[in-house]
Amino acid sequence: MVKKRLAAIWALALLGFLAVDGSQDPLSKKITARDVETYFRSLGPWVDEAKTCDSFKAGDPDREVKTMAVSWMSTMRALQEAQARGCDLFITHEPTFYSHYDNDPSFDSDRSTIEKRRFLKETGMVVYRCHDVWDRVPEIGILDSWAKALGFEGKPVAAKTYYSVCSMPEITVDEFARKIAKRLKIYGQEAVQVVGERKTKIRKMAIGTGAITNAKEMYNLGADAAVITEVTYWRDVRWAQDMGFPLFIVEHSVSECPGLESLARHLKEKFPGVRVEYIQEGCPFHLVL
Repeated sequence: MVKKRLAAIWALALLGFLAVDGSQDPLSKKITARDVETYFRSLGPWVDEAKTCDSFKAGDPDREVKTMAVSWMSTMRALQEAQARGCDLFITHEPTFYSHYDNDPSFDSDRSTIEKRRFLKETGMVVYRCHDVWDRVPEIGILDSWAKALGFEGKPVAAKTYYSVCSMPEITVDEFARKIAKRLKIYGQEAVQVVGERKTKIRKMAIGTGAITNAKEMYNLGADAAVITEVTYWRDVRWAQDMGFPLFIVEHSVSECPGLESLARHLKEKFPGVRVEYIQEGCPFHLVL
């Protein structure tokens, strides 16, 4: 059912692209940043156009694109790396100017904002945010890519818009923590924070990504434990302790990097005439013992 739904979404996306382009071969012509935006918008019928944060953040949308970058966030480091790789278009999942809609004036006078705006103006690089669409694309979007990165395959035993509950052979909290810690090293996370007794056995794991991981909602889906990415320590962690509900705390960006890698692969397939570069923007901190 999911595969059929995904195929239908892509078919509609292609029809939408053809309608805008007026060509029978949309990938044979010059591609602009606006063409890429049009394709993204055709993928997500669930996106509320009046409220979405998915939009251009810098540059000329009609600029021709020969090389695009995909990264979790348009940090200065990532933008400079994109320029070094010759990118015309930067696809970011998170904000460019530090607020959800990139419109908070309190950041305007900060050195980081001033330097970033100057850099983008001088280079002419186009920045587009792809967030609300890619969060929910089935199989290759943010959530399902995260499940695969953690080693989960097959249909979840329970699901909600931004959550899945995956079954697995019985495993202890300590064993599972060590297992996923190894998988996350490639994204720069050196260790996983664990809440719960080491020997507690679990078989159903709730997962979510980004800022939308509510421990109580994940528990109410029938999970034994949860991989969570945003917590309030005085509330969520202590509640989970008292409930005997183990938590595995992963950094926000790390949970979404697999989905951005998937996005880069997808764009390579859909725009074969454009070079696509994935720029890693993983865990921002390191541990000092």
